[in-house]
Amino acid sequence: MKIRTANELKELNAALNKCKNPVWLMGPNDEAFNMMDEEEYIEGIIKLAEDHDDQLGIFTTSYEDEMTMMNFLEKMAA
Repeated sequence: MKIRTANELKELNAALNKCKNPVWLMGPNDEAFNMMDEEEYIEGIIKLAEDHDDQLGIFTTSYEDEMTMMNFLEKMAA
């Protein structure tokens, strides 16, 4: 996944705002960013804007949040 436009960033933020539990952006070398924490969110967005799209994954801690993020990811893939 890679964030390319301001609209994609807005959609990601809207999805994150619907989540009630931590949402993790995880990458290689044990990188993990809690996207619900302001400082880690900024670091995660920087990673998403860089060319790491095939190395990053989003993980949730609840089924409801998983469905929210899956809907976002399906939109991104379309």
